[in-house]
Amino acid sequence: MASLSGFRPLNVEQLLEAVEQLSPTERQAFQLRLVARQGENDGSSPDEETLIRAALARLPDAAERRLRRLIARSEQGRLTPKELTDYQSLAREAQRIDAARAEALADLARRRRQSVRAVKAAIEHEGRADDA
Repeated sequence: MASLSGFRPLNVEQLLEAVEQLSPTERQAFQLRLVARQGENDGSSPDEETLIRAALARLPDAAERRLRRLIARSEQGRLTPKELTDYQSLAREAQRIDAARAEALADLARRRRQSVRAVKAAIEHEGRADDA
């Protein structure tokens, strides 16, 4: 593995402080990637609750609205350079969340021995019941 010249690893407090500086979307992506990495490192798989959270993950409402506005402006050919950068960043984030959601749904479907469609319907129903 290549070493970084002059690189000093962060301590736990510095890492936590850095995570607190992330936007809600970035924090959610960080959490999903951390869970996935933990499973890879210890050979275990995430628990069902973690998979359900990942399967239900979405861009925060504000980010979703911003992305929709940027998509519309892009289709009209009216994006400024700053908007293009925002659009690309939000689109990448949405793709990462979608990929994590698909992976979590597939894992849940294997565990439950059900179709992805059945698992998705069940967890969405459970989520609505929890909200009530």
